[in-house]
Amino acid sequence: MLFQVLGPVAARDGDGRAIELGPGKPVLVLAGLLLRAGDWVPVDELIDTTWAGRRPPPSAEANLKTYIWRLRRVLPADGPESRIEHRPGAYRIRVAAAELDARLAADLAAAAEDALAAGDAAEAAVLAERGLALWRGRPYEGVSGTSVATAHLDDLRRHLRETLARTRLAADRPADAVASLRTLTAEDPLRETTWALLVDALVAAGRRGEALAAFSTARRVLTVELGIDPGPALLAAHERALAGPPPPIPFGARRELPRAVYGFAGREAELADLGEVVSAPVRVAVVEGMPRIGKSALVVHLAHRLAEEFPDGQFHVDLRHGAATPAEVLDRLLRATGVAEVPAGTGERAALWRSRVARRRILLVLDDAADEEQVAPLLPAGDTALTLITTRTGDWHVPGARRLRLGPLPAAASEELLRAADGHGRLDAEPEALRALLELCAGLPALVRAAADRLAVRPLWSLADVVAWLDGELGRGGGCVTALAASVRRRAAAERKVLALGDADPQRVSRRLRIRPLDARRLLERLVDANLAGAPVAGHYTVHPVLRRLAGGPPDRRGACVA
Repeated sequence: MLFQVLGPVAARDGDGRAIELGPGKPVLVLAGLLLRAGDWVPVDELIDTTWAGRRPPPSAEANLKTYIWRLRRVLPADGPESRIEHRPGAYRIRVAAAELDARLAADLAAAAEDALAAGDAAEAAVLAERGLALWRGRPYEGVSGTSVATAHLDDLRRHLRETLARTRLAADRPADAVASLRTLTAEDPLRETTWALLVDALVAAGRRGEALAAFSTARRVLTVELGIDPGPALLAAHERALAGPPPPIPFGARRELPRAVYGFAGREAELADLGEVVSAPVRVAVVEGMPRIGKSALVVHLAHRLAEEFPDGQFHVDLRHGAATPAEVLDRLLRATGVAEVPAGTGERAALWRSRVARRRILLVLDDAADEEQVAPLLPAGDTALTLITTRTGDWHVPGARRLRLGPLPAAASEELLRAADGHGRLDAEPEALRALLELCAGLPALVRAAADRLAVRPLWSLADVVAWLDGELGRGGGCVTALAASVRRRAAAERKVLALGDADPQRVSRRLRIRPLDARRLLERLVDANLAGAPVAGHYTVHPVLRRLAGGPPDRRGACVA
């Protein structure tokens, strides 16, 4: 069945037929229950809703029981149980999410946003229109004391109407978007997001003068009514209006971001740091770190957070640490933007790529870059694009870019990931095994996730069994640590010996390898450049305990980590 509050309070059975609720107060009682659907509503609160603005009669509580009885008679039962439950001093109505039009509208609004973010403007429009069709008038019409709920539902309806306007913009129907946005700004002239959309729609419709006039009107209204200046979204729309419309591109906006990592945790400080690149003069960020430290997961998570700010395209390229040449990557990117005949030379391809995305709001993820030579031809020009780069090496840089060296996960975040996979209480039952597992993983997300996966697929294993399994994987350098072990094996024999030392300095390495201190320092710096060692203090070098073990070092001092 369906309970309706987006207009006069009503109910319909499973076949869509209106249920006769009777006149007067039973409807008010139902409204009071639906205001807090699923929650226990005190009798006093229901009485206030039912006799709003008037003094309740002495028989109010007895009358309320009668009204509840009437509602129980006409409302279809929820299985064997009555729709309306009772406990001393309170009543509750059981309503599934799909049975209340207000919740349906909220779900449709969220689904429309997701469809729009995925580049499916047609589906987003259908969902938004379905949500708007649920309104039959003023929410809770005729019921007093519902101002808070009504204001929230009014905001939801405005949001759906804005979303519908955005779908028309995305579908290259700016004139339709302008018409609906004009109505919205007239109804609520203090809503900056609507003014910003209107300015963008007018620009897209080729009405630049009207767009600038709309901004001036919005600024005047905000100044006079609220005493504030326009916010970032409206100012950005004004800048786009001043610049004029971008050149048309005959291709649909790409949405290439990989699926975000499930259970992502423990990187809020890093996300906040990287997020500032959006407002930086050079909108490029480089994330470096040792293999399997979670660089790609971090960048993809951030990209999903920022995706809505880059509606013209979101591109993801695996550079395979130099294996993918700039010419190959540019060929794919240009074809993705609708270019049928790609120029032969890398320089010509790079120039055409910059032209194709000029003044477009795109997000470009370049994963596993080897050096600046591989990256430079791929970077968009201007300040409307955002580029996020990951790399294993730290001996190169993009001028002006924000740089972050990613370290191990905090123990609390590692434990959070493990708990998400443990449905049998093993972590709490085996605290010593938990400590041993966290020590083995040493904040390396790849190992934490491998252990979490093992917990999920081996419900009969104890936590100690997982510790023994992971210890064995580390011992043989296979399975979940194969990629890490390969990174170590590829190094020269002298470098592997240094990795096995763990904490070291040039003098110690010089004595152990019988080489000059200067050569020892160069060797250590090569490991730092490869993100296989860290230098938290000048002249002192550390190695992640997992790398140290894979290099053949003793298992003690596992607490050391890359800076």
